[in-house]
Amino acid sequence: MNKDKSKFLKNKVEHIDIKKFNSVPLIESFEDMAFQSRNLARACKIYDKMLKDDNCTNILCLAGSLVSAGLKKVIIDLINHNMIDIIVSSGAIIVDQDFFEGLGFYHYQGFINADDNKLRELMIDRIYDTFIDEENLRDCDNTIKIIADSMKPGAYSSREFIIEMGKYLEKNGKNSESFVLAAYKKQLPIFCPAFSDSSAGFGLVHHQTEKKNHITIDSIKDFKELTELKIKSKETGLLMVGGGVPKNFVQDTVVAADILGVDSPMHK
Repeated sequence: MNKDKSKFLKNKVEHIDIKKFNSVPLIESFEDMAFQSRNLARACKIYDKMLKDDNCTNILCLAGSLVSAGLKKVIIDLINHNMIDIIVSSGAIIVDQDFFEGLGFYHYQGFINADDNKLRELMIDRIYDTFIDEENLRDCDNTIKIIADSMKPGAYSSREFIIEMGKYLEKNGKNSESFVLAAYKKQLPIFCPAFSDSSAGFGLVHHQTEKKNHITIDSIKDFKELTELKIKSKETGLLMVGGGVPKNFVQDTVVAADILGVDSPMHK
């Protein structure tokens, strides 16, 4: 790494560990406040009810720059402590952020008023006040291609492909703190309805350009699989962090079930 680049990429984003402190008294104190404080306390109570309901399948929806912001360990804890059953996420969180760090790369503390032309010259990407080494991201893209190249040609759901990503990390990863890896070990399904809207897109374009017989990601297969899980569940509860495609995707399973003629209840 040249000296100019190292000046920007020096302070890593550190992930918060919620096991190191007790946040319960703080959240409980929010109940007597107003605006989003009281809403957050109410949301925590609802989630607590979801966890105590043995008939409830808990679905975690993720959107936004969550792992790059330092929340990776929180998601890993939710998986390891059986607090969620299914994940529906944006592509960037899965590939550019979590899988990227699982490969041994990092996100760095930056600043919003950086000279973006200078960053581009140094091959540094910026997410608001966070920096990423573009050369590392291209290694991530190429790893997606390597995984795709190793698979039998055909159509796969994103869930099936993400299993292969977890398998790759188990054998070749440089950082065991990855929720893609944790989910793979727990056999917890991850769906990514807009999978190509991430570094995976670049890797898969490269794969399909080189391979006449190639794999594809079938988003309808994703929708069908998730709808089937919704139908099999007695009740479902949603923990949504951010909105966008994951939120709509999981909400639409109720409509899909109805169109199939199945009386599946709304998310509780």
